[in-house]
Amino acid sequence: MRNRCALRPEEFELLALLGRYAGEAVARERLMAQVWDENWFGSTKALDVTMAGLRRRLAEAADSSPRPVRLPLITTLRGHGYRLEDG
Repeated sequence: MRNRCALRPEEFELLALLGRYAGEAVARERLMAQVWDENWFGSTKALDVTMAGLRRRLAEAADSSPRPVRLPLITTLRGHGYRLEDG
């Protein structure tokens, strides 16, 4: 049986985009343009809040799993963006 983790649409898109570029640094601007769209006029804090939510939901899913689960490691690259670590 697979573990399931309910993600909001932006969380899913963010994880999918980071997954496409696993091991590579992805700039905040690129994430904002591709996840929210290039015409987003809100604060870039939306990215930080969504990332925090994504990390929290992944951790909660892992904690509720009957078996040990290895979480994807998402590294914050201060002043640049994020990276989903390979392996």
